[in-house]
Amino acid sequence: MAQFQYGYIIKAPGYALGEKGATLESDAFKSNIIGVGSVEEACEAARQLVQQGVTLIELCSGFKAPDAQLIFDAIEGGAKVGYIGEFLVNQK
Repeated sequence: MAQFQYGYIIKAPGYALGEKGATLESDAFKSNIIGVGSVEEACEAARQLVQQGVTLIELCSGFKAPDAQLIFDAIEGGAKVGYIGEFLVNQK
C-alpha cells in the first residue's frame, strides 16, 4: 500500500520557515507539520510539501480564504488545500 502524505501549515508569530516543524509517520500515513510566519512563507512551504509528494495540505486558523487561494495558486493546484474557517465558542 502506498503511503499517504499530508501537510499541515501553522502560521504564528515567532515561527519562520525551516525553524519549526515535525513529522509523524506510519507505514500508511505521513504527516508533515510546518511552522511559518507569513503567507509568503506558507506558499514556499506548500511548494516544498508538493515536491515531497504531499497531496493534501491543511492550513491552521491563522489563514483565511484569500490566503488559502494564494497558497493553492502558488502550488499550481498540485495538492488539495483546505483551511479552518470557523470556530464554535461558548457564549456564556
